[in-house]
Amino acid sequence: MKIPAVILLTIAILLQPLSKMFIVMDYQVNKNYIAQVLCENRSKPKSGCNGKCHLAKELKKADQTEEKHPIPLKDKLEVLHFCQPTSAFAFTILIFPEKEYPHYFSSGVSPPVFGIFHPPRFLV
Repeated sequence: MKIPAVILLTIAILLQPLSKMFIVMDYQVNKNYIAQVLCENRSKPKSGCNGKCHLAKELKKADQTEEKHPIPLKDKLEVLHFCQPTSAFAFTILIFPEKEYPHYFSSGVSPPVFGIFHPPRFLV
């Protein structure tokens, strides 16, 4: 139910600025009918109106409708700032005592074994 309503509202919002274009298109499609039936100057064929008076009246009516319901524009931009006070944390420093490992003896660094690290010998 929500999706059709969203689609319908989107179409209505997007088509509103095109209302004058639809009025002109309707005039172009029904030009003969408007000139013969709806034109105010149909009794004066030499005036060359051909229903343009009806088109002007419809466009004026559309303008008045738009003036009754103008699109509200905001003159000011309101920005809300949100600040949340930080709570005070008590950070404690954890000090770990140095552990002694009696089974591990550090006698320093042992020298490298040079018997392994040498270039390969080629057997001839």
